[in-house]
Amino acid sequence: MVCYCEIHWNFEKNENMNKKCIKQGMGFFAMLTFISSQMIMGQTIPLTEENWKIIDNENNQPLDFHTVNYKGMEALRLGRHKIAKFEGKTFKNFVLEMYIAGKAMPGVGFRAKDLWDYEFFYCRVFSGGKEDALQYVPVFNGAMPWQLYNAPVYETEATFKPEEWFHLKMEVHGNNMRVFIGGDDKPEMEVELLQHKTEEGAIFLKTSFAEAYFANIKIQELENPFSIKKIENKNTYLSNWEISEQLEGNIYSQRQYYQWMDNAKKEHTWKNIKADGNGIVNLAQYFDHPKESVFARTNIVSEVDKNVTLAFDYTQVLLIAINNQPMFFGRELDMHNFMRIVDGEEKIQLPLQKGNNELVFWIRSDDEWQENNPHYLGRKQAMNWGFVARLE
Repeated sequence: MVCYCEIHWNFEKNENMNKKCIKQGMGFFAMLTFISSQMIMGQTIPLTEENWKIIDNENNQPLDFHTVNYKGMEALRLGRHKIAKFEGKTFKNFVLEMYIAGKAMPGVGFRAKDLWDYEFFYCRVFSGGKEDALQYVPVFNGAMPWQLYNAPVYETEATFKPEEWFHLKMEVHGNNMRVFIGGDDKPEMEVELLQHKTEEGAIFLKTSFAEAYFANIKIQELENPFSIKKIENKNTYLSNWEISEQLEGNIYSQRQYYQWMDNAKKEHTWKNIKADGNGIVNLAQYFDHPKESVFARTNIVSEVDKNVTLAFDYTQVLLIAINNQPMFFGRELDMHNFMRIVDGEEKIQLPLQKGNNELVFWIRSDDEWQENNPHYLGRKQAMNWGFVARLE
């Protein structure tokens, strides 16, 4: 039994374990059994209760483990909004393969510090053949920011059909990930990972809005690095911001904006943050419990009085002020792309003065919209909360 446990979780210690088993009098046959089992455990993750912990994503409660036969394959079945966490081992660089069948958005969490901070990849099986079939997002504090990270980098095309088996292969090394669907030699997705809270962590399976099936799950360490094709972004963004503490409620008037902003300047502790390489400011990563709204401000230096074009987009509700003068107030309603953030989708003119100019965003999350969705691990919170901004 001692040998079995060490085989199961420490299959990298082959030589030492072989010697240990021989010394314990296991004999030649036992040693062959040991080596054979070790090879299997190093490659395939058996669908057993010892390996997989099932959790209800809506209320963070444990659930019973069971498998089913789905279309000819023994499979782990997860109902809607469920998580199956692989127990006992963490991974940094790896190759993960499996077969998946589902109706909605089955996915894989990896390098998980816990169920609040991790990298996440999932398949929109109802979007087979479309540009949003595959999705990658970095998850901070439970927020699933799919509206912030989209095509052509973080969403890509793939071919599969709802409720039918398809093969998934993921390769992760360093900051790079690539994904192959259906045995293709060319990856359907190549992306630079963005969640840097942990470089190594747990792996889990997750469903959203409908059940899914997972079979023939194999994983092994990946020693050799690989390069990925990157899409060059030549735009220059407003990258350096300060953010206030979180706020609750909505702004309904100019007078209210002045009151809130004055109070935030006097009472709040402000934090310096930076946009990522594509200009995205993901506000959820800065708060343990992402909720409603925040002020973000930056300074623009101009050599003369002039008007400039501000190109931007945002998650849910946004108020923009320049030098304490409100210039824009809007609510995201573009259902043609399901309220995704698109660089430059909105544009306004900003009157800059010679010298320093304070640009302020009051940005509300999608917490109101999340009222209709299940809670995450038992709590209500924001999922998409951020913006992108640049001067043309």
